[in-house]
Amino acid sequence: MNERIKVISIGGGWVVNNRHIPSLLKNPNFELIGVVSNEPERARRTAEKFGMKNYATETDLSSGWQSEADAVVIGTVPHAHYEIACSALEHGKHVLTEKPMVIDPAQGRDLRDRALAKKLTLAVVHNFQFARASHRFRQDFESGRIGKIQAIYGVQLCNHARNIPGWCDELPLGLFFDEAPHFYYLFRWLAGGDIDLLNASVWKAPGKRNTPRMVTGEYRSKDNYPVYLHINFASSLTEWHVTIVGDKGTADIDVWRDIYVYLPNDGVHTAKDILRTSLYSSGQHLWGVLTGGLRYAAGKHLYGNPDVQDRFCRAIRGEDSLKGMNADEGIRVVEMMHELIQRATMH
Repeated sequence: MNERIKVISIGGGWVVNNRHIPSLLKNPNFELIGVVSNEPERARRTAEKFGMKNYATETDLSSGWQSEADAVVIGTVPHAHYEIACSALEHGKHVLTEKPMVIDPAQGRDLRDRALAKKLTLAVVHNFQFARASHRFRQDFESGRIGKIQAIYGVQLCNHARNIPGWCDELPLGLFFDEAPHFYYLFRWLAGGDIDLLNASVWKAPGKRNTPRMVTGEYRSKDNYPVYLHINFASSLTEWHVTIVGDKGTADIDVWRDIYVYLPNDGVHTAKDILRTSLYSSGQHLWGVLTGGLRYAAGKHLYGNPDVQDRFCRAIRGEDSLKGMNADEGIRVVEMMHELIQRATMH
């Protein structure tokens, strides 16, 4: 029987407290031995919240309880991912890091090479492709209900009144660099690999804010259908959808709510067809709200993080289980964001 993998959670923010640690505690293959945050109060509160005796404000994997870890899960600000991951790999620890993997693709390649040299597992939290809504799409696509894909749309509306951390604006294109990774790994999964950038535009925000008003990108898949990206950071509403249009049906992955809606081909669009689409869409959405609310109340609304961590565990134990979340995928996502930034028309 395999021994439990001793893991340290690094970071004390929202994603650590609401996604990483709850998922780790539900997985019998992991033993969470402590938490590290450079903010003392966050480190203490997180440790108390989850009943951990060990917490620290500095990462020191060479001594004390931290040296006992087999792996680390990194949920800090993106600027810190590279340095922490380097230290962990140097001390022989497996690494699972939040997206974006790094700021600079060269840093990602360096981490990948270090992990390969030491025969350690390096993975990235590309979680939404493993969420319930994505699994539902996968089933429909494999069964033929979607048919041949004609187009993919990724649309995010972001109300800037959200509780957005100040550090986000320090990233390349601000909040874009923190949230767009989700779109890029989803696009790569859905389109079966690389997509080619055709054109892009960035609408700058007034004043000194680095996060733009809007970002758009048009891509071409290897099967020669369009993939569209549109992010509006100046919206009065917060929504996040990935819509896949097939010749037999259309699927919508509601990323924020983890709700899946499938709508069949509506033919000649008669009143009967329109009514069916209305009933199907509203019924599936309301059912998703109900079941999602129950999962949230039960602490199980974790957006694919349990699957990510399970795949990380299996990779540590020798399985080839990191498709969509390995180091090369993390690097490619960062490269795609830099490509858009460099080639976009600025308005």
